[in-house]
Amino acid sequence: MSALFLDAVQTAFAFPPSAALEPDEPAPPTAPDFLEVQGAPLAALAEEELSPRFFAWRGASGRRYIASIYEARLCPAYCDAALIAVAHDAAGRRRIIALADTGAFPEPVVARLAESLAPFAERLEFHLHLLATGADERRATLDDLAEAMG
Repeated sequence: MSALFLDAVQTAFAFPPSAALEPDEPAPPTAPDFLEVQGAPLAALAEEELSPRFFAWRGASGRRYIASIYEARLCPAYCDAALIAVAHDAAGRRRIIALADTGAFPEPVVARLAESLAPFAERLEFHLHLLATGADERRATLDDLAEAMG
């Protein structure tokens, strides 16, 4: 399990500098291609108007996590959500760059994460997974996604 998680009320976090990418830096050749391997738009919504608003990420366990997509600056502050910060390139490929549990006080978590990822602002999306039923399940979701990142 990932030891990178901090109390969401105290701070949102990004992965350590060795895992972080500069805003214009391409993914290293060893980085997983999350668009093809770890995540994809929802097939059930293909060709539908709502299709661009949802995405499914696959954890290391193989479990799929469906998330709603928001521009980082417009992301609602939902309590008790798994927040997946995602950078996308011009071709639309997405990769996870940070994870956080919004907890009971989501506003500071969302704000801190957006501030810490400001260099990615033009390419930053927040994906919210709202289906976890409690803190333990959110933690397991975030750990599973973190493990999938390598």
